[in-house]
Amino acid sequence: MRAPRSKSPLPPVGGLGSEPVRELDRVRILRAVSGDDDVTVPAGATGTVVAIYADGEAFEVEFTEPVDTLATVEADTVCLVERAVV
Repeated sequence: MRAPRSKSPLPPVGGLGSEPVRELDRVRILRAVSGDDDVTVPAGATGTVVAIYADGEAFEVEFTEPVDTLATVEADTVCLVERAVV
């Protein structure tokens, strides 16, 4: 019996062959990070990219759940969840 197909997860950002993250894309963090106000954002939290630094080496991400904060996150710490419709 064949396993049901699920939506394939998007590859981590920054890997070979992956598309660059753009502003307003939704991303998930792969490990806990410290927010700009020293609040810890847990691994697995999703947020919206509001700025891109150094040609995509880092992103400013706005989180609203489970904590409300902004965090500067390195590219190898995020994976794309949803592409922004522009």
